[in-house]
Order: sequence, then C-alpha cells, then structure tokens
Amino acid sequence: MTFATHAYGLPESLEGQPYTLATYYLQAESDENADAKAASLAVGQSIGTWTEVPGVTPEMLAHHLARVTGVYEVPPVELRGQLPDGQRSYIVQIAFPEANFGDQLPLLLTTVLGNDISTAARIKLLDLRVSRELAGRLGGPRFGLEGIRQKTGVTDRALILNVLKPCTGFPPEAAVPWFEESARAGSDVIKDDELLADVSFNRLERRVRLFHETAERVYQETGHRALYCANITDRADRTLENLRRAAELGADLVMVNAVAAGLGTLQAVTAHSQLPVLAHFAGYNAMSEAPGSGLASPLLLGKLLRLAGADAVSFPSPYSAYPLLGENFARIARALRLPLFEIKPSLPVPGGGIHPATAARIVRELGNDVMLTVGGGIQGHPGGAGAGVRALHAALRAAAQGQPLAEAAKESPELAAALDRWPA
Repeated sequence: MTFATHAYGLPESLEGQPYTLATYYLQAESDENADAKAASLAVGQSIGTWTEVPGVTPEMLAHHLARVTGVYEVPPVELRGQLPDGQRSYIVQIAFPEANFGDQLPLLLTTVLGNDISTAARIKLLDLRVSRELAGRLGGPRFGLEGIRQKTGVTDRALILNVLKPCTGFPPEAAVPWFEESARAGSDVIKDDELLADVSFNRLERRVRLFHETAERVYQETGHRALYCANITDRADRTLENLRRAAELGADLVMVNAVAAGLGTLQAVTAHSQLPVLAHFAGYNAMSEAPGSGLASPLLLGKLLRLAGADAVSFPSPYSAYPLLGENFARIARALRLPLFEIKPSLPVPGGGIHPATAARIVRELGNDVMLTVGGGIQGHPGGAGAGVRALHAALRAAAQGQPLAEAAKESPELAAALDRWPA
C-alpha cells in the first residue's frame, strides 16, 4: 500500500490525540521483512485493507491510521552472518488512535487483535498501554479491593471464598446445608460455581432467596455474615436481568464468566451493578496458551478485566492440575493491583488446588490482599466443610505470624487433618 510508509512514528498530527500502545511478540521467517509486516498490520488494523482502495484522505491518515513505534529483534541481530536459520523473533509496538474504538472494549480487542493480525502474522499481544483519557472513560472497578474488604469487614488477612461443590446438578434446596455449614464456620464469601448459573433444575431466583435467608439466619445466631456471590452469566440481555433479580433478592456480589460472556457483557454489568462484580476466567486458556497467537494472560485477566470494571478477578492457581507458570500467576496479581492512573485495584482471586498448605504459600507469595477460592479443599476435608473452613483460618493465621504449619497444626486438629490429606 502506498500509505504504508506513513505507518511509522508519531507525527505532529497524532500528538495531542490519545492513543493505545500495543506491544506484540512477532514470529517471522528469516527472509521476511518484519518492518514491512508491522507496517502492514498497522494499516490493516486501522484504515486499510490488503490492497489500496480509493477514499483514503490525508485527514484520515492523520487521525485514524495506526503507527508503528518500534520493531526490536530478539536477539538483536546486526550482521547477515548472524541470521538464524528458520524463524526470527521480534517485539513490535503499534500505536492505535483511541478515536477508532472509544471506550468499547470489544472494538478495542477487534482493533488490536483482529483479522489482519490473526490471519496474516504469527503474533501475540503482550500488553496494552492505554491513555489516561481512555482509562478515565472506562472507569475501572466501582468497589475494587478495598470496597470488597469493607463489605466483609475483614482487613487483616486474606479472604476465604468457598465455591460450593459439587459444581452443578443439584436443586437449590440441597445446597442450603452446605451453605450453612460453610457460613457458620467462617467463610467470608460463598459463591456459585462457574458451571451453575440460571438453569432448569436450579433457578437463580430460588437459589438467591434461599441462600440470602440462610446467611441472614447464621448472622443472627453467630454474628458472622457470610456474603453470597451469585453467578448471573447468560446471554447479554438475560445477564442484565439476572443482575437485577439477584440484587433485589439479596445477593451480596455477582459473578460473570467474563471471558466466555465477553468484555462487552462484563462492561454492561459493571456499569449497571450496585454490587461488587467478580469476573471469572473460564475459557481464557483458549485465548492465551499459544506462544505465537492470542494475548498474554496478565493482560487479559489482569489489566483488561480490571479496566472493564471487575472489582475482583478469578484466575488459576499454579498449584492446580493446570500447568500455569508461577511467574504468570504473580504477573496477573500485579496487574490487578499495580497503580494505573486513577483506576482502583481489583482484588486477586486465585483458585484451583487450594487447601491450607497451598493457601499459606499463596499468601507468602502475593500478600494478604487476595481472596482464596476453595472448593474441594473445604468440602473435601475429612471432617466436613466446617472443619475445612476452620483449617484454612488456622493456616492463614500461621502464615500471617510466620509460624510453620506443622507447629500450628498442633493447636488445630482441623489443620492437622488437612495436612494429612493434602501435605505441604
């Protein structure tokens, strides 16, 4: 394309105009020109197509054309004799005018990871650096980490979230004893599994009503109020209706399977919700696992879900059967809590393979500002769900005090039983 040569740098015509800087990992054959490939992507993902077309004006180029700001070969080859056989690897940065997508996260993703990128190059999106203007329009979490802590009343330790097991297949009445036992033992939040939303055998309305009544009864009898998080995921219109019904009937938080439902649905929920919103990661691996395509998990589960307004974000633990790298686990948590203009931090909610020993390990790695998602590690305790919750409390107290779990287990039979079943 003749205007591909304009797709470099940030000329004066773009200065003062906010843009999002996308950073990619690009794989290319040894004889491919990475600079030309990057320029083609910048043009194709903004104003262009695979061939020159009429109607491209200088004004359009100035205000809507994406521009390459950097192409860096890794390792940095200087001489022809140093060229590797086969593939070469690059870090590519492209600036996209934010006028092209505004505060529409689905359109932003289409822009930075759309047709040209997915079909014409082996490229993975590593990060997006949005402008202060766009971050302000997106808004981020309404409650965030601190808001959820305020709702629980817990400020000095990691929070315990019990996801009820089995995952699905039961009527709401069957789960009331499980909910009550967990609440009485001291779970901070109790939530539906991601596989259970509003289904024929377990209607959301009935479940919310029963769980709210149970939580209130336990509070009146014990003084401890466990919060209930209802899974409202459905198609977009039904999700918003589920949000309304859940709030009216007494849910304390709501959950959206954010990757499966889409960033646009999550944005709609967070814009309308007067309750904290937990975004679940289910399905993210299809977008993030491949080294040469999709987008990096710290970007998707960290920055993007936070920008979309998620007050808390569930993501996989490296102690589950899923082989997530420990470094990426920590990067997701950092992306949720690091300073980002005026955006509030989201609460990291790791889950999978968590029992007292791994809970203590996660707190040592990430600190207290996490909410630990525990299912089998509570319901699967030899002494039952109540014992499972008490074992977790003992483990978190030990972690906060720097006490070895084996020592703490001498004072907690529940913790001792948990360590026998799931050794440290």
